[in-house]
Amino acid sequence: MTRNCKLIAIDLDDTLLNNQHSLTQASQQAVEKALACGMQVVIASGRMFATTLPTVQALGLQTPVICYNGAMVRHPVTKEILLQESVSASLAAPVLEYARKQNMQLNAYLDDYVYSASENQWMRLYQTRTGAPYKILPNFYEEMADRDFIKMILIDAPETIEKLLPMFQEQFAGRLNVTRSNAEYMEFLPLHANKGSALAFVADLLGVPQSQTAAMGDSWNDLPMLQWAGIALAVENAKPPVKEAAERLFASNDSDGVAEALQWLCGQPLN
Repeated sequence: MTRNCKLIAIDLDDTLLNNQHSLTQASQQAVEKALACGMQVVIASGRMFATTLPTVQALGLQTPVICYNGAMVRHPVTKEILLQESVSASLAAPVLEYARKQNMQLNAYLDDYVYSASENQWMRLYQTRTGAPYKILPNFYEEMADRDFIKMILIDAPETIEKLLPMFQEQFAGRLNVTRSNAEYMEFLPLHANKGSALAFVADLLGVPQSQTAAMGDSWNDLPMLQWAGIALAVENAKPPVKEAAERLFASNDSDGVAEALQWLCGQPLN
């Protein structure tokens, strides 16, 4: 018997994918078994659609994909955009100006590409982790002025991001959702865009009640969907606030924690 779960949303990086950013055979098989026991599986990632899609396709999923931390929901087969919100040009402008003045790495997301002013160590770090298609623009700040974005990310040392986060959250309070998706990433999202609101949208679309929806993640940006879901789960490597929000912890992402969770939800004995 399943644990009254009809739908689970699963984060990718540091949750479903291992430390080599790969999908293991054990996790793939566990997803297949979850589908067989009547559960719907949704991928909910901070990544862009283009870099979320390969994992979705490898799993054979046809459920809507939550990407850009909830700023977009898109169908993996038809490619139809079911939900999309944007950071307006007026709100993007001060972030662009700050990055320019401080010479900080800024990723701007538009049309399933990452746009950047330079290819520095932080851009290479992001690229190594996600394989995202990107374009380096010598006149980045001029070309990106007056553009709306799906999201923006400032990338720097964890201690720098930790220091800047409350400042930007205060500056954009009530106007943007400013969150941390990784120790090095500070994300600027449309105000109402988050994985929780996107999961609510997808669950409604699929006709699954909140009480029968689960969510599993590891990082700060996963908190909204864990807080919304009827069943909140986390991997052992999750950040402390995520562990606190979860009703149950499973093995780390490098030890197939998602596979454990899916076995548990399907009522199967854990290995």
